[in-house]
Amino acid sequence: MPLLTNTCDSLDDMRADAIGTAAASTRSAPNVMALLRDLPWQTRDHAAAVRGGFLASNAVAGIASRADRSEQSPEGLTMSPPDCSSGTGCETRAISPSSSTDTLDLVQPLASPATQHISVSTILDFTLWPLLVAVLVVVVGWALKRWFRHDKSLLRAARAGLRRGEFHVEYQPVVGVRRARCVGVEALLRWDNQKYGALGPAHYMEFIDNSSLIGPMTRFVLSRAAQELREIGAPKSLYLGVTAPASYLVSSAFIADLGDIGSLGLPPLILKIGAGSARKFKKRLIPMMAQARDKGIRFALSAVRPTDVGLELPADMTFEMVKIDRDVLGMDPDERSRQLNALTSMGHEIGAVVVVEGIENSAHHNVARASRAEFGQGFFYSRALGASRLKVFLEAANAPSSKPAGAATVLGWRVRNF
Repeated sequence: MPLLTNTCDSLDDMRADAIGTAAASTRSAPNVMALLRDLPWQTRDHAAAVRGGFLASNAVAGIASRADRSEQSPEGLTMSPPDCSSGTGCETRAISPSSSTDTLDLVQPLASPATQHISVSTILDFTLWPLLVAVLVVVVGWALKRWFRHDKSLLRAARAGLRRGEFHVEYQPVVGVRRARCVGVEALLRWDNQKYGALGPAHYMEFIDNSSLIGPMTRFVLSRAAQELREIGAPKSLYLGVTAPASYLVSSAFIADLGDIGSLGLPPLILKIGAGSARKFKKRLIPMMAQARDKGIRFALSAVRPTDVGLELPADMTFEMVKIDRDVLGMDPDERSRQLNALTSMGHEIGAVVVVEGIENSAHHNVARASRAEFGQGFFYSRALGASRLKVFLEAANAPSSKPAGAATVLGWRVRNF
């Protein structure tokens, strides 16, 4: 079948073909009806082919393909009158009852993505739910990380260890640097735990002191020390030193514990407060210290370093003892001597006795004695001892003698000869 052109010269031929095709539609195959229905496609395909430089045979192939697809739905066909107005070309349009529907079917899929509105459920599915899942993952990850953090796992183990009886108390003697008499002991918490306790108190006490576990631990130390010192028959004059973080001392828990301390039967009790904490909590410590003194408790300013020289404290914040930090003895000899003298003078100025911590050899002992400090504490005199060994130490160090106190003991010999 020849191609139709979009000119008025081909109008008669086109009309004749259309009339002939319509007359034969009752006895011909549905393919003819489909072909007539595709006449407008034929015209447009031909024009596009001419503009694009393609052969007309390609357009014919397209028409034949459409005719084959339309075999299943033969319908009536009508021809619209051509528009041959002046100055314009004629256009032949073949209109079938389903032409408007076919046109909508072709156009609608192309237009729908641009006009379709995003529903709320789509927003939830593609935006909100992924965001919620991401937040949940972050929260769970943070919780797991916090659970497995070293300090958190250590504190959980410490709480369990306190219930299981893994903790015990050791006592390090405090000795006069001129007369080798033991005047007191410092209670030290020890942990029988292979994973955490084996690392030493310097490792785990930092975490315990800064946690809510410090209250139960302090009560344990006080009650255990009271029991063991009573059992070994420790002298009534022997004082007991216990480290107590200022954050715990100013808490309501300690105020509640004050009532129980008197019933424990403790020897004279001295609570150690770090110099840094004393500065930080001084306003809150003053009323607490007054209440504690009414119960017979005394206080020591501990961990005193060269930076604390000239420490200004309120007039009503007093200490019975000053303990010089062991780091001072680690300085070079000249600086060590100068700093010890300055810190000892500071302690005496506030009316306190002075204890030098960390004395491990004769050189440390000599410089501590030269500084006019009253007492020393360290391995040079004794390591931390269990209750049974402390009993033996006290019996030897404080044994009655016609000679100066402690002269017949190893401790006395050390103090006298170094």
